[in-house]
Amino acid sequence: MKNAVFALLFSLFTLGIFAQDTIEVKTLNFSDITKRRGWYVFPKDTNRYEKILMYYTLKCDAATTQDQYACGEWDYTTYTNLYQHNNVGAPRYLVDGNYPDTINYVTNPTYTYFQNQQYFIVYDNTTSETDYSIGSGSTALTNTFNSGLANSKAQYLWTAAELSGSGISAGTIDKIKLDFSSLGSDLNYLTVRMKHTALSSLHDTLYETSGFTEVYHLNTQIPSTGINTLNLTTPFVWDGTSNLIVEFSFSNANPGTGHTLVGETTSFNSAVYATQDDGKLDFVWGDYVEVPASAFAAIDSFITVSFWCYGDTGKLPESTYIFEGRDANGNRVINSHLPWSNSEVYWDAGNSGTASYDRINQPANTMDFEGQWNHWAFTKDVSTGEMKIYLNGSLWLSGTGKTRTMSGITSFKIAGQANSYGKYDGAIHDFRIWNVALDSNTIQDWMYKDVTASHPNYANLQAYYKFDDMTGYTATDASASNADANLMGLPSWNYIKGWDQYRNMTVAMERPNISFTQGIYTTHLDSIMVLDSVMNAPKSIIQYSTSIDTNNSGITMAVIDTTYGWESGWVYTYDQYGNKVDSTYINYDNQLVNQYNQTTFQLQNYVTPYGIGLSLGPDGFRWVYDVTDYAPLFHDTVELSAGNQQELIDLRFIMIKGTPPRDVIKIESIWLGDYQHSDIANDFVMPAVNVDLDPTAASFRIKTRTSGHWFGGFQNCAEFCPKYHNVFVDGVKRFEWLNWKECADNPVIAQGGTWIYDRAGWCPGAFTDTYDHELTPYVTPGTTVSLDYGMEFTAGGMEGNYRTTMQLVTYTPNNFNLDARIDEIISPTDWEYHSKINPICTDPQIVIQNTGTTTLTSLTITYNVLGGTQETYNWTGSLAFMEREMVTLPIPGPSFWTTASQQNIFEVSISAPNGGMDEYAYNNNASSAFEKPDVYSGLFSLRIQTNNAGTENSYTIKDDQGNIVMQRATMANNTLYYDTLNLPDGCYVFELLDSDDDGMSFFANNDGNGTIRFWPTPLTWVKNFNAQFGKFLRYHFIIDNTVGIDSYDKMQEIEVFPNPSKGSFTINVTGFDNEQVTLAIYNTLGENFYSEQVQSVNGLINKRIDLSAIPNGIYYVRVFAKNNYAVQRIVKH
Repeated sequence: MKNAVFALLFSLFTLGIFAQDTIEVKTLNFSDITKRRGWYVFPKDTNRYEKILMYYTLKCDAATTQDQYACGEWDYTTYTNLYQHNNVGAPRYLVDGNYPDTINYVTNPTYTYFQNQQYFIVYDNTTSETDYSIGSGSTALTNTFNSGLANSKAQYLWTAAELSGSGISAGTIDKIKLDFSSLGSDLNYLTVRMKHTALSSLHDTLYETSGFTEVYHLNTQIPSTGINTLNLTTPFVWDGTSNLIVEFSFSNANPGTGHTLVGETTSFNSAVYATQDDGKLDFVWGDYVEVPASAFAAIDSFITVSFWCYGDTGKLPESTYIFEGRDANGNRVINSHLPWSNSEVYWDAGNSGTASYDRINQPANTMDFEGQWNHWAFTKDVSTGEMKIYLNGSLWLSGTGKTRTMSGITSFKIAGQANSYGKYDGAIHDFRIWNVALDSNTIQDWMYKDVTASHPNYANLQAYYKFDDMTGYTATDASASNADANLMGLPSWNYIKGWDQYRNMTVAMERPNISFTQGIYTTHLDSIMVLDSVMNAPKSIIQYSTSIDTNNSGITMAVIDTTYGWESGWVYTYDQYGNKVDSTYINYDNQLVNQYNQTTFQLQNYVTPYGIGLSLGPDGFRWVYDVTDYAPLFHDTVELSAGNQQELIDLRFIMIKGTPPRDVIKIESIWLGDYQHSDIANDFVMPAVNVDLDPTAASFRIKTRTSGHWFGGFQNCAEFCPKYHNVFVDGVKRFEWLNWKECADNPVIAQGGTWIYDRAGWCPGAFTDTYDHELTPYVTPGTTVSLDYGMEFTAGGMEGNYRTTMQLVTYTPNNFNLDARIDEIISPTDWEYHSKINPICTDPQIVIQNTGTTTLTSLTITYNVLGGTQETYNWTGSLAFMEREMVTLPIPGPSFWTTASQQNIFEVSISAPNGGMDEYAYNNNASSAFEKPDVYSGLFSLRIQTNNAGTENSYTIKDDQGNIVMQRATMANNTLYYDTLNLPDGCYVFELLDSDDDGMSFFANNDGNGTIRFWPTPLTWVKNFNAQFGKFLRYHFIIDNTVGIDSYDKMQEIEVFPNPSKGSFTINVTGFDNEQVTLAIYNTLGENFYSEQVQSVNGLINKRIDLSAIPNGIYYVRVFAKNNYAVQRIVKH
């Protein structure tokens, strides 16, 4: 059996009707402006509850901090969660940003192996060969093959004149010969690249970086001093007219000893070469660098953050944090997303101690953030209000009016979120932080070289991480701050390969003596396999203590220790194409177990209303949800969270002591998370899971709650496309439902967005639908059941995200054989949730529920207004255990609502289920407060001005017997309908329908705006209806011709002078009791321009009001209290 349990199937009963005690637990309240999570004390677990209701109240208020609206602008998904903390006090271990159940590792390094095929040329026959030498100097050159470094690069230029002068002709250059005077370490991956160039000299920032032809790439050992030949695997074709660049580079695992070549000096800058190794840190998601707060002590009004980065092409764009800093309150101070998942780059800087910050952002090209080294610099100058972003030395984006300061940074991460873990995939090096906004010239001058004391702003350098350490777990700060940073995760140290080096280049007027060889050969290629071992990055394992501090949300943790190790498991050998060709299993020698764990139970999923122009009333708007299934969780000290600061929230729990239909033994969270449509449909996520069933249990229920989000692509999935979801039990589809929710009947009308559109399981301003599936018929206690959540598979698209929870509830045997209860009073009630159908003067409606094992077939229902005549209705039907039905209770007529009591209280009780004795009487009675409908006397008119879509509208007026006394089945566009009604005494219901579910006013179409008004005669006041009503508008009213303006118990007289007036009026009123009355000013359209509560003293009211600010025209002064009022026409001119 499946029941769709919508959010509000539970009555706001008057608590005094229960013979049992009722406990109210208050948690979040309207004074918690930004707090949305905390610890709260519930009763001990010795209590038993018939029902537990969650009262969830939201209020629009200017005190909210998320945007400029009293209610948040957008429809945000929020969760009401309960957090269960298990094994508090046990240590907790963090690795890669996660807390896995077990962590297996080894203390010795592990390696990944890569096979590289290196090719070399073999000369089978030489027909002819000639060497052409350039240079005959005796200068010792140590930078061509400086294997004293691990990686190096040198680039040399020969002019076309020099080449031609040596005798070289256009054609292939087949070999290069160099003269070595001393030998050093082997040159692994020795690479020679050649290129024609238009350059006539080289500069440390102006040399060739692309367009080369690789002519040699081979691990090379120079055998002896003297002339050594490099046989070019791919001969270079010289065009005979261009200058020539020859570049030598290599990449060794570690520094060694260098080679010395014999060379010459030149009259121009003919050489550029690297003089030092350049390191980097490679990050994967979860890795980061923790920078101490001391680095930001002098940061306030000026800042520059600059670095080089190389984003991973296989991962970006994604929602990265390349750096972020926060203050002691957890508020962002500085941050950059480079990029976010939308490929935009963001620069956030300055919060002036608040939760808001200044921002500039714009889309970036893919090459700007991935696949190559790029230099980024982010600056802010509070004194000018300027924020800027520089890309590779050029201004990329700027913003003005940004004056929030940046002091107070207490946590800062490179490649990570300051209050979380690493969130970047790629490499970073040369990370600098300054307390000055550098200009573009300075950035350009220093981006390609290390900072030294000669930098014009050296005194402003607050932290400088070259990432050249190459070993250990600390990044050295090269500034005067000595703010060394800790590596966590861990990112891996690596050199920038020789051929990729581009910084700290030195220009020189020198070249090696060289011979270029041209010949005619018969050749073939051969190869050798080179196996490289790359040490895997170690992992940092942080050990925390765990405890509960009710002043702080979540578990309180403190760092005890950090351990470093390498993951155990498989290590692989890859061929040159990236394929796994071999593997070795590494057994762990250390294991850590995370005994502490947190289980999150989602009580509800609520989507906030569109807040622009919205009011939820002075006391807020309340939703109610039955959380009795979560009863085992509500005891002692409990941690809860709800809302998201878009509105003020009041969250409380009404715990009604007594006996439930069946006691909850336990509730388990099976699935909780966000899942892609295609992944659900293909069973990649939420697959079949085996669950052990309690052998002492008697029944079981599955609870599912799913809201679909995002739209576009195929069928606007997931938000705006209805799809079937299902649960398979032991491989058999037992439950299926259409996850779709009607939104145009939402009582939270006139929202500032597309609230009327139906959605996948949710609506703005409503709880997500919960579906209860009775599992009992398909399982046996004490066995294991397979549960598999799935959904409809569609041929196209399957986009969209589904926020899903699936829970299993375990129960005792039923407590009653024969029992029924009143589950809700739909009408009459003054509960705002039912405001679209209340107040009423027709038949009441309630919801009954069978809470006994025996099928409920009959029930006696008695009901009355407090102090009035009691009516009886004998219900018949068929309800299985826990099934509900809405029941309409007939009344004899409007006299049912007329009593001597001044209290508008509706009472209802049930008895004699199936003609027998109800086994539990405490749930048989309910009552609700209500308001009476408006009363009219004499003639009145209904005035409807249709909009551009009047054909969508129709209306009826029915009496209390359902007879139509007035209707318009069709209406025309842009037409004023003026219907005068002269009805006999009685109760009537006006209902206006819109076939397109968008009311007579909705911003997201071209229908325009209509109006709906009740216009009494004589004109004492005007009833204006909100045209943004969505699907329907329903209004009960009473005609009572025995009570008119001239026939009240005492006469009220009103005098206004001067009248007419230019705006200043004196109002004298007599005839009211000593009471609070309302004085209001309306125009002829019924629009209110003034309202004030005034105290009548000795039956007199004297009030002077100033209406000079309102337009000239005819107005009505209305003074009223209870059923007495007085009206006077005034003129402002």
